[in-house]
Amino acid sequence: MNLSEKLFIVFISFFCASILQAQVSISPTSLFIDHQQKFATLLVMNGTDSKQEVSLEFPFAYPDADSTGQIHMVYDNQAMASKYSIADGVKGFPRNFILEPGKRQAIRLTVKPGKQYKDGMYWTRIKTISNPESPPVGPAEGNNINPQITFKFEQVTTLFYKVGKLNTGLTIQGIKVDLNGEKSAVITEVNVEGNSPYLGTMNLDIKDASGKSVLTQRVFVSIYMNDTRRIEFNGSGLKSGEYTAELSFTTERGDIPQKDIVQAPPVSQNVRFSVQ
Repeated sequence: MNLSEKLFIVFISFFCASILQAQVSISPTSLFIDHQQKFATLLVMNGTDSKQEVSLEFPFAYPDADSTGQIHMVYDNQAMASKYSIADGVKGFPRNFILEPGKRQAIRLTVKPGKQYKDGMYWTRIKTISNPESPPVGPAEGNNINPQITFKFEQVTTLFYKVGKLNTGLTIQGIKVDLNGEKSAVITEVNVEGNSPYLGTMNLDIKDASGKSVLTQRVFVSIYMNDTRRIEFNGSGLKSGEYTAELSFTTERGDIPQKDIVQAPPVSQNVRFSVQ
């Protein structure tokens, strides 16, 4: 077997493993615990055709963005962790298990208070790691080496812990339009108010000079601190002329029950731009 054939087999093996791993799913993507509902349940479902080794970790992290609104996760901010992390107090059972093909496992989560929390929202990430169960290592045959490669699939969700009276809000500090064809975007700086992250939806409505809506877009947002956010749209189809982009934020999301979201009044702001 030549080198190109070996590389092709490695590529196919990696592709197939990735497809199988993607079928290990978790639900829901956000969980909430408070003094009334002291437990939360995470479901892990194995849609692959092999046994999966599953384990859970609870790192503290939050999303942050650069000046263009590109989001990345921050895991190493100790100042934020000391204020908002519940990672040390999360208990999950089971945290390590084997999941049979086609089966599901309910994981019971709770938060054991280790300190006196002030009113507010606290959180940690739930990192669910899965990979096919490792087969027994057999003896090598002659001089042949049989390497075994294991691919791990990580999925990250959030566990929120509510304490006392909660409030949140958002103020828009200014918006601008970045016209770049199919990768156009509206970018805004926002400030978070209150003692809870802002969980909601960012809505974009672009209107022409006559006031007719010609393009709408929406994206879910989780804003934990004063930050920058962007919402992209395909601007290549806009004709030459004057337009108004209306940007608004609302505390509602299709992936989180409304009762779990800390409510705040909608906020919006407009900006005019031209297409040449």
